[in-house]
Amino acid sequence: MLIGYQGVEGSYSEVACKKFSDGRAHVMKGYATFKSLVDALVENEVDYIALPVENSTSGPITRTIDLMKYLEVDAVEEVYVKIDHALISRHPTDLRKLTRVYSHPEALEQCHAYLSGYHNIEVKEYSDTAEAVRMVRDADDPTIAAIAGSHAAELYGMNIVRENISDNPFNTTRFLFFRKGAMARLEKASKTSLYIESDHSTGSLSEILNIFKNHDVNLLNLTSRPIQHKPFSYGFFIDVEEGLGEILDRALDDVGKVSRFINILGTYQKGRIPSYEKVMLNE
Repeated sequence: MLIGYQGVEGSYSEVACKKFSDGRAHVMKGYATFKSLVDALVENEVDYIALPVENSTSGPITRTIDLMKYLEVDAVEEVYVKIDHALISRHPTDLRKLTRVYSHPEALEQCHAYLSGYHNIEVKEYSDTAEAVRMVRDADDPTIAAIAGSHAAELYGMNIVRENISDNPFNTTRFLFFRKGAMARLEKASKTSLYIESDHSTGSLSEILNIFKNHDVNLLNLTSRPIQHKPFSYGFFIDVEEGLGEILDRALDDVGKVSRFINILGTYQKGRIPSYEKVMLNE
């Protein structure tokens, strides 16, 4: 089993891949960008890919889910990873002497309040959290640091300046694992992800939502995204609390009558959200 992810060894995506493999024999391969990762799946270079799709602090990760709108893929598993961001440097250093901090844009957003308290620090976006750690190590500049998981600092032999710097102590990222093509649906699936484009007539979105309500299908998430080449037109990523079956089939039949496009991105078992007991005890 070959699993692709965005980033390098030590990234949070790699942590998600290890959870997904669950002890099964596997090989992991990192890709520089999410686009190249998705292309690898489409071109059958990998069996599965890990995509972070939502964060409890910064919300939907649109740069990933937008890539999946029109693809024939199948989300097979949902994995939650607790995000424990740390400030990491090559050598022990004083926070007041730092000039720049590098990390993935999502990580920087999740530590915005903390970083705003240090006016001497300029934030710089980098391709990946673990890659930023590796860059700081190789640069050997005492005035720069990276934000990544503590496990990345240990992996690359780096110094942790400060642990647990996420603005939200319950910071968690939701990953979906995709395979190519529509496969046999998993047994006991309890969640389905969809992408829908309505006909944009007056009240069309409200009508779609009412259809789900009338069929007793609970909506867990609704994210609107602009449609390329159609200014101010929108599609919708929807997560529903229902595996494929008669109930959802009837609902989707009705939704199809008022929509111009529907793509079922996957049906899977709900993932287990991490325990926050230790976080609460530490507060």
